Formats: sequence, C-alpha cells, structure tokens
Amino acid sequence: MDVSYREAYRMTPVEARRRLVETYTATRSITTAARRWHTSRAVVRKWVRRYRARGLKGLEDASRRPQHSPGQTRPELEQVVEQARKDTGYGRKRLAWLLRTTKNIQLSPDTIRHVLRRLGYTGKTRPRQQLYPAHWAWETSRPFSLMQVDTKDILDRHTLGSRRWTHLIRQGLPRYQWTGLEARTRLRFLA
Repeated sequence: MDVSYREAYRMTPVEARRRLVETYTATRSITTAARRWHTSRAVVRKWVRRYRARGLKGLEDASRRPQHSPGQTRPELEQVVEQARKDTGYGRKRLAWLLRTTKNIQLSPDTIRHVLRRLGYTGKTRPRQQLYPAHWAWETSRPFSLMQVDTKDILDRHTLGSRRWTHLIRQGLPRYQWTGLEARTRLRFLA
C-alpha cells in the first residue's frame, strides 16, 4: 500500500488527498497514513479534519486571501481616486499631490498605485524609441557604409589601480580610447 512517487505525481491534488483520507480511514492511524504517503502527521490531520467538516469539497484548495484587510483603502477613497484619475489622467504622484492640495486627502503614491491597479488601470505604455532608425544602413551590402564610434575615458584610478594609473600619467599615454565598429563586417578599430 506504499505509494510511489510516480503514482502520486500523476494524481490530481484532490485525488491524492482523497486517497490519503482513505488510507487513514482504513488504518485508523495518522502515523501509519503519514508514513505510507511520505508526509507529516500534521498534513494528514489537516486533510482528515477538512474532509470531516466539508466532505469532498473540503479536499479542494481553499483561498489564501485574508478574511479581512484592515489596512486596505476604504471604498469611498478608492472612488475619489478613480474619479480624479478619470478627470485628469494623472499618474500616481500627481494624483497624490492633487488629492492632498484640493481635497486634503493624504494618500501616498504607492497606495494610489495599488488602488489604480485594483481598479484595472495600468500605466501608459510608451512606444519604444528606436536606437537605429536607419535600417537601410544596416541592411546594405557595401562595407564601411556605416560606422559606430564610441569614446571611453580609460584613465580611471579605481579600474586600473594606482600602479597602472601612475604609469599612464608618467608616460604621457592617451587618456581616451576610441572604438570604431563597422556595421556590416563587424570589424573593430581601436585608437
């Protein structure tokens, strides 16, 4: 009657709990049922108690939502926030400022964000700005028609360490590094 992992894995949670309760009913021992199902006695007690109280419905997953939330914003305030959002279209920070200055309602921007999310408002999505809008330049077949050039300050004491930094200063070596990247062939040029 020992349950293999593979057999338990194929069962739905409700079916597994039902069979756990059946094992307890057959053996009349919480310890034996827990040992056969490779679980703790507390788990067996929990499901047997729920089965006795509600039958098969008690073996289904229960909601984990709290019974009451005393810190949740009152519905009247949520309606005020929703109306202000509809009237102005402001975001959470400006709504917090507007409610504080006009209606003397103190709500943090984070609270307003939670309220707006509960009411189904999501932020405005801005279209992504293209980094290289000239696609024709990337698709060209001629080499050296597009170069990307970057400049970097390489005289950084934290990165190089004191010894190398001092060497660069004493030898009069250049402070900057220029990197050129050819778009088509991906050749890299350093100066």
